[in-house]
Amino acid sequence: MLGRLLALRFWMPLKASAFRRLWAGAGLSMLADQAFLVALTWLVLRVTGSGAELGLVLAVASIPGTILTPAGGVLSDRYSPALIMIWTSAGRVLLLALLTFLIMADATRIWHVYVIAAGLSALDALYYPASMSIVPTLVDRARLNAANALSQAAEQVSSIFGPALAGTLLALLGLGASFGATAVLFLIATALFGAVARAAKSSGPQASDVPEEDKGQSGARIEFSEGISYVWRDGVIRSLLLILLCTNLAMMGPLYVGGAVLAESRLGGAGAFGTLVGAAGVGALIGIVGAGSVSRFRRRGLIELGLTGLLGIIVGAIAFVPNLVAAVALATSIGAISSFLGVITISWLQERAEPRLIGRVMSFAMFSAVALDPISFALAGVLVELDLTAMFLAAGTLLLLTAVLGALSHTMREVD
Repeated sequence: MLGRLLALRFWMPLKASAFRRLWAGAGLSMLADQAFLVALTWLVLRVTGSGAELGLVLAVASIPGTILTPAGGVLSDRYSPALIMIWTSAGRVLLLALLTFLIMADATRIWHVYVIAAGLSALDALYYPASMSIVPTLVDRARLNAANALSQAAEQVSSIFGPALAGTLLALLGLGASFGATAVLFLIATALFGAVARAAKSSGPQASDVPEEDKGQSGARIEFSEGISYVWRDGVIRSLLLILLCTNLAMMGPLYVGGAVLAESRLGGAGAFGTLVGAAGVGALIGIVGAGSVSRFRRRGLIELGLTGLLGIIVGAIAFVPNLVAAVALATSIGAISSFLGVITISWLQERAEPRLIGRVMSFAMFSAVALDPISFALAGVLVELDLTAMFLAAGTLLLLTAVLGALSHTMREVD
């Protein structure tokens, strides 16, 4: 059984040393990110004692990441993505080292936390488009699905072990040293990215290749506008970003807010909600491995649209779930389909985008996947108070309409 699992195409990209280093470094970074969020929660509560202040810190800290993501795409197309990953990772190390010093010196003020959290969010906005745009330069097209699946699997695993790591560090080392240990993880990741930079060919022009007159703010605006125009003209990329945007709106709030209310009102309380989240995580890993084990898909447009529509049916079906067993089955299915779609969507965007524009396309994909989170949560909060069943049906209907709207693109229907 183990031998059969290890023989899956899913693992093949790890044979390339440059990708293996990228994967290890990115995995450590994601693990450190998850541990940081848990430790940050305890830090804010210790400094302020206020849950409201914690929510405000997290909200304010997310703003730079959202706003600067398109800029991260422009930089990834202008300079070497590997170098961007090195410098942003080094910046994370410095900010966390500063925070560790402030805590150890008992000099932490809440404004320090705001500034450092916002700084880390800004660095994330530059790091993630680069980490996604470099992948096609490290593996061949036949292994692109598997490479993206491995990256998403690392993210899924880090979301499980990151909080556990943070809890262990807090218990053994205390608050200050736990941030220091997180900085060490980012430092190791920085060293791994340095190895990638030495081994990999750049996916974009070096700074010396960019005309001097195009290096300023005016040049950045032109490049950003060029990216917008390119995405809008390409029917497939436009449709894929629309799917990401609408899926974000239809699923984030309803599944988290609505799922919690559903568990409390029908399924047995907080324990049931934890079970649903766990089931979705298991499903996500199944979907990731499944997508990564296939080199290429035929009629990807129809697969993308069909699975989006199927996701809408399943989300709508949650409205009528009779018990926890049925809810677990639906949650597992949602996790599997969502992650499967995530892998093939990112791989398709990486394949289709022109190499000189891939950073911008990846940044637009990231933006589409998270931009409507606040609206989705707010709408779900309103709708769940009115009618829980109607909220899930509305979310499912939006996904079905998204699939239908995507099918209006002739290219999406016919593309292989």
